Amino acid sequence: MSSKLYQFFKGRAGQFERIEAACKGVNNIIWVHAASYGEFEEARPVIEAIRKRESKYRFLVTFFSPSGYEHLKNDPVADFVFYLPLDTKRNARRFLDLVRPEKVIVSISDYWLNFLHELRDRNIPAYLISARFLPDMAYFKPIGKIYLDAFRTCFTKIIVNSESSLEVLKKAGLSNIALSGDPRLDRVNAIAAEPWSNDLVERWSGGRKVFVAGSTLPDEDDECIIAAANRNPGDKFLIIPHEQGKTQLNHLLSSIKGGAVLYTDPGELPENAQALIVDTVGMLSRLYRYGFAAFVGSGFSGESPHSIIEPAAYGIPVSFGPLFGTQQTHCTNMIAAGAAVAVQDREDFCAWYSRLKAEPGYLASMGKAAAGYCRQGGGVADSIASMILGSK
Repeated sequence: MSSKLYQFFKGRAGQFERIEAACKGVNNIIWVHAASYGEFEEARPVIEAIRKRESKYRFLVTFFSPSGYEHLKNDPVADFVFYLPLDTKRNARRFLDLVRPEKVIVSISDYWLNFLHELRDRNIPAYLISARFLPDMAYFKPIGKIYLDAFRTCFTKIIVNSESSLEVLKKAGLSNIALSGDPRLDRVNAIAAEPWSNDLVERWSGGRKVFVAGSTLPDEDDECIIAAANRNPGDKFLIIPHEQGKTQLNHLLSSIKGGAVLYTDPGELPENAQALIVDTVGMLSRLYRYGFAAFVGSGFSGESPHSIIEPAAYGIPVSFGPLFGTQQTHCTNMIAAGAAVAVQDREDFCAWYSRLKAEPGYLASMGKAAAGYCRQGGGVADSIASMILGSK
């Protein structure tokens, strides 16, 4: 059994007893659910905005995945953190009997029908935030009708972050919808403004800005970075793989000719290595501050880049693969603003990298556009909090 699967089941063992003990006598609970830590980060600024307005609320957060639970279990943004019980009618009823939530917030994409139906039957207001929909998703085909019906009847409001998602839902006949921007912009702006440093990264980088590749997959993502590193032996590359499996890590270690070391095993002289591979999680959004530019992975075989606004918040140029998926809005808008580029393959990426080095004005203008894009899009969390709390 894999370690993730082990955590998945072990974390749920005896959980109802822990939930009962935590929630006994506690009122005004808002239940927040996210599939993973990354999707929770969309909800975090909304939680903080609600707390500023209404201090009475307590926030119980659930995750489907171990990555979310393990990262948030000691974070003060949440009063209680649990795994989501498996989606059965009995579990849904028992969970809601114990938690007694006043409101529910679901972040982005994790929909469990028994829980949604039970919320509807109990008339508990539920809000889907940062929702992203594409017309070819299964929800809008005959096979997905049961989910579309749940969207229509179980959510008080579905709050989307793009006009395109809004139009998809309108075309599907939904009226319980609203448009906002992306609350993650508030979060990435706040992280970029925080003082933070990492001794090992600073020792390795020698005080110089480096190229940062975040959430790379073992596909063309990694090959882009390997090619650029081998063609630019005098430059340093900070690589944060998404999957971090041994095969991917070993391929990176053996393919970068200037030498690469692991963050968890850097050796005595990590500063001599051209690449530092971060084989641990939880720091990516802060590590982008060490970059003069960035590549965000999962835009090739992953079909949608991970958060491209995380590096943009530091005012640095951003690149990613050609498949935008659910990041369509940010990808197209940042490209239009001159803040980002989509690369088609490793040769295209290396050409862009060379241009950044050869044209300081080009690098600076992209960075300025990236920072402007993130700053102008802030303030979304307050508007979403208003919708949830019923403010005018």
